[in-house]
Amino acid sequence: MDASRRLTRALWVLLAIDLLLQVWGLQRGWNLNPNLQAPVGDASTYWSWSEEIADGQLVGETPFLSAPLYPYFLGLVRALGGGLLTVFALQLLLRSLTAYFLARIGGRLGGHLGYGLAAAAVFLCLSEPAFYATRVLNVSLQLFTVVVLLYLCMGLRHAEPKRQLVCGVVLALTILSNPSLLIVLPVFALWLGLRGSGMAQTALVVGTCVMCLLPATIHNYLATKDSPGGSEFIFLSAQAGVTFSHGNAPGANGTYQPLEGVSANRDRQNQDAYDHVFAATGEQGWSHTSSYFLSQGLDYLLGNPGEAIALEFQKLRWFFAGDRYGDLYNISLENADDSFPRPIPLPSGFLPLPWILPWAFLGLWILWRRQGRDFLPFAALLLAPLVVVLVFWFSPRYRLPIAPVAALLAPFGVAWMAQKLGQRFSFPTPKGTLTTGALLALVPGALITTWSRATDFDSVEGLAARYELHNGLNALELNQAEESLRRFRRALELGHEDAVLHESMAEALVRIGSQFDQAGQRQEADASYVEAIEEYRKALAINPRRLDAHYSLTSVLQYVGRIPEAKQALDVGIAEAQRQQNEQVLARFRQLEQKLR
Repeated sequence: MDASRRLTRALWVLLAIDLLLQVWGLQRGWNLNPNLQAPVGDASTYWSWSEEIADGQLVGETPFLSAPLYPYFLGLVRALGGGLLTVFALQLLLRSLTAYFLARIGGRLGGHLGYGLAAAAVFLCLSEPAFYATRVLNVSLQLFTVVVLLYLCMGLRHAEPKRQLVCGVVLALTILSNPSLLIVLPVFALWLGLRGSGMAQTALVVGTCVMCLLPATIHNYLATKDSPGGSEFIFLSAQAGVTFSHGNAPGANGTYQPLEGVSANRDRQNQDAYDHVFAATGEQGWSHTSSYFLSQGLDYLLGNPGEAIALEFQKLRWFFAGDRYGDLYNISLENADDSFPRPIPLPSGFLPLPWILPWAFLGLWILWRRQGRDFLPFAALLLAPLVVVLVFWFSPRYRLPIAPVAALLAPFGVAWMAQKLGQRFSFPTPKGTLTTGALLALVPGALITTWSRATDFDSVEGLAARYELHNGLNALELNQAEESLRRFRRALELGHEDAVLHESMAEALVRIGSQFDQAGQRQEADASYVEAIEEYRKALAINPRRLDAHYSLTSVLQYVGRIPEAKQALDVGIAEAQRQQNEQVLARFRQLEQKLR
């Protein structure tokens, strides 16, 4: 058997073993890990949105405020009868296909399938792509489109119009799965022009891409036609300004920072931002909202140049060294949580992405010297996530589109350095050079991690409380009241305290009280209800705008027979609902008022 055939067989074995490990990990943790069955934050928004799409509501009530391709992918799966497990199975398959295409591209770039096998292996070992494959997030779809786009670009010089057309479609899908990659569209047009593709080919690829993006603009126009601000032509997404302000405002540290007056809850965040701008300016419109927050962020940066420069260096450090911070899910804490099995069975997903980034940029330099402008798409897709982080703020998901390109290029950087060292120290065999390269690959990552730990950078201690809160919310959604209360109390012990935590604790206590009621244990039930009442009051003391807490407090007071207190709580709740002009909640209060008479 020749070397090429052995490497091909090794690739298929690698893909099969990794996929089986992932499926086994999903099956093992399905009923134990609440993060799998209870989407939160962006994941919850995507899941709710996909249900509307599956029911035939293809045009929403707002313009796109995030990547539009993924919810329609989910909607199609749900329309065909699939659920969360189906979605995760498809995403695991997309991850395997991404690794396969990386192997094909790496083999062609290096002239040897060994490079491709190394690229696939590195990608499968990366923690973030493996972890997010079992979350309701657009990561797996994003990375797959990036790799397919690079694969198509490699054969585009002498391609038939059909392949050029497909390349334009995939470029559009890549942008629709990650709108921030819109910045690569001019680069692709430039690349096609520089390589002498001709006006016809350039127009076909770029024109096809733009035509495939136009449905998003049409959706946004239709979605805003009945809004107070009137119809708006929004090309892709209307959230760029808000996102910019989250990372470029007083107190910014390079990661996500809440905005004053704007909820951190994704379901309310954009409407809060819209209402905030309307109150501040008297003008309405999603484009106006985005522009307002963009100008706020720019004013801060331009007015504080010293802080702005320091902030960019902080974002740069997060990009190259951040491996434990998570703005939605925390991989490190979840891996270390002994309440359920490790989400990603080892050896899959053990490698932090920052460990390969230095080698990836070295590989970019080496291949750029070798291929010149033909390598421009690879350079653009490697650098685009860095630009996004520097412009906005660091999130593992903002950096993540670099993962497949970095996995592809890192072996070239390691091999080049190992070869140079082999020549310098005269290693007697290729095996010695290979061993040196493998050991060498670990050095930058070890240094980065050591530096981070020594300077207390990217510490999980400050994230543990919010991790417990999120796990409690997930358990509560799955009706695991005792587990959720345990998590909430742990979050309090770790120093986290806000209205959401206290309101959620109260909800858990109400459910536990109901369980005692059903078991005939009235004394234990009353004790839970009394504790729940105190938690609702703590939540409202922190944030009196929480209408659901007002309603629930009144309901529990009524149930336990504390009628005067219930009437007083009801009056406060009605007044707050009137202040917020929330007719839906106000109607519920009126119904409750009838019961209290």
